[in-house]
Amino acid sequence: MANIPKFFPYAPHYSSWEDFNGNLIMAYGAEPIAYSNTENWKVTANSIAQTPAFSGYPVPDPSLYPNWQDWANEFSLIVNGVVR
Repeated sequence: MANIPKFFPYAPHYSSWEDFNGNLIMAYGAEPIAYSNTENWKVTANSIAQTPAFSGYPVPDPSLYPNWQDWANEFSLIVNGVVR
């Protein structure tokens, strides 16, 4: 398994999709995470589940979420766990 950060500190509710997507690429640069615009966020979200670093995580299905913030929040909780 790739060496991935144990904590992804970027809150989706305080950023744009482009910023959140860019921060994913910076934090997990060894992974083939695509950069996309807001309209295509589901393409990138789907591809994240296919990367080696996240293959052990139950990456949420983006088709179940009405917007990228809700998906990204769930994704962050899965990767980070509950932060107190």
